[in-house]
Amino acid sequence: MKKAIAFILVNIFVFSAQAQDENMLYGVVRKNFYSYQTDPVDPNFTYEVFDSATVRLGKLNTLTGFIENIGSEAASYAVNLTGAALNPYTNSYLFIGGYQFITLNLNTGIIENQVTLSNPNGESYFDNFRFNNSDSTVYGLARRNQYDMSGSFVGAEMFLSKLNSQTGEIQQISQNSIGSGFAYSGSAIDPFQMVYYYSVGTAIVGLDMYNGEIYNSFPIPFSQGIMFDNFTYSCADSSLYGLLRQNFYTTVTDSLDPMFGFENLDSTSIKLAKINTTTGEIITISSNPLAASGFSINASSAIDPNTMTYYFSSGNNILGVSMITGQVTDNNNLSFQYGDYFDLMRNIGNCKNASKARNNSNTNSINDLSDIDDFKVFPNPVQNELNIVLESTLVSDEILISNQFGQIVDKKSISGSNSIQLNTDKLASGLYYISFRNQLFTPQKFVVVK
Repeated sequence: MKKAIAFILVNIFVFSAQAQDENMLYGVVRKNFYSYQTDPVDPNFTYEVFDSATVRLGKLNTLTGFIENIGSEAASYAVNLTGAALNPYTNSYLFIGGYQFITLNLNTGIIENQVTLSNPNGESYFDNFRFNNSDSTVYGLARRNQYDMSGSFVGAEMFLSKLNSQTGEIQQISQNSIGSGFAYSGSAIDPFQMVYYYSVGTAIVGLDMYNGEIYNSFPIPFSQGIMFDNFTYSCADSSLYGLLRQNFYTTVTDSLDPMFGFENLDSTSIKLAKINTTTGEIITISSNPLAASGFSINASSAIDPNTMTYYFSSGNNILGVSMITGQVTDNNNLSFQYGDYFDLMRNIGNCKNASKARNNSNTNSINDLSDIDDFKVFPNPVQNELNIVLESTLVSDEILISNQFGQIVDKKSISGSNSIQLNTDKLASGLYYISFRNQLFTPQKFVVVK
């Protein structure tokens, strides 16, 4: 595959390998090496030239900002910064290094598999990919450039695709091209509704993962200087979370030509926001700009569903933002065991054990979603009282409340009702599941926040 490998850190002014380790984010640790060259015109002047790099698997402790390498050997000498996948069921981290799709063991950092990417429909890139927890498959965008007979570039086409991580074969899902490119604003998967999300800058586009067609689209007021960046999906409340960024400019008059003026970036406001994937409404959570004037696109973002915290990197710091209040709860300097950059961070807890709630019905309309839930819970997240509404009345049964480790922490008997109120005062903040002792209902998640 003829793909240039770039090492980009963009600051916009412009696990432990055990699943229960909630304070770890996994990613690739990159260390660059440089040499110095003398200017041929001015021998007194030297400049720095990129020489080489190493890429290792690493884990970041969100409580300290310390990044520990997993394994002592470099896994690659390059990294494609447009996607990564973490498989919590096999404890594997997957990324593209050079021209190879590489699978690393989360415990040891050792390469488990290394294959060359191939697309039977024609040579293509594989970008913006993520792991889907509900079918254990890697999904991304297969993008290829088009050229005329003279070899001149004439355009590009793009298809939602999935990848066989063992063989490296890309399987295109979209029958026709769904666009020509994407914005470096993030990507996300809704494992329940089987929808893949990516950005075109002016909108967040959802693709049906069954047929690759456009499923829904949420406009972003780009014309007003507003962007929705670094987004990811939260399985705790079925929303897209990201950074709402707005740039502010002043007009500066050219000192040499008073008739000519140009815009100069004055400041940038960044706030945590979310998109309701049912209505498309953008909800700003932070009341004030966050304590960072930029973010690292390379680092991506991650969500801890237990504490309802959104994590992103400013390049020098790892910041945690409450998904409830929008306020910064953690802000720690990044420090390395051995490395310079921490890229493509992912975590284990978000969306693990998710199951499909929408079957393949060959529909691309958000209005055709089938509601197969046996019962609903709200509000979610909850503080004091959770409402449970069933599709039909139960004569008698027992509601079971389990924590993320499957331990029953509370229960309540019910009789002759389809609407139940559950007091959550005694439950600590975190992720829980509701099930019924005598019913084969799909367990529902809810989050308690104090």
